[in-house]
Amino acid sequence: MEDMMDGNEKMKQQVPQGGDQHDAAAAARPKTGLFIALGWILAIASLIIFPFFIFGLAGVIMGILATKGGSKGGVAVIAANIILMGIGLISGSVIWNYLTRLFGM
Repeated sequence: MEDMMDGNEKMKQQVPQGGDQHDAAAAARPKTGLFIALGWILAIASLIIFPFFIFGLAGVIMGILATKGGSKGGVAVIAANIILMGIGLISGSVIWNYLTRLFGM
């Protein structure tokens, strides 16, 4: 009798539960945390480092990869990169004009 109970318990342990299938799907998709972190770093870089469009474009690509991986944070990364890249372009040209007038170039 005990042997049958042990067999039933083993079978119950082998049957996948609903949460196990979700965990397997989560493990199958790529880790998006790295894409999101790199996307935010590139968004800040596109604001302050000169080739704004290069960093902004790379950040948008990171956001797309994060979104394809199933993360909703990728959309925010895409929007932040586009906005901060535009601000970087505008502020960069304003600073350049100021410096050219200041030094008489």
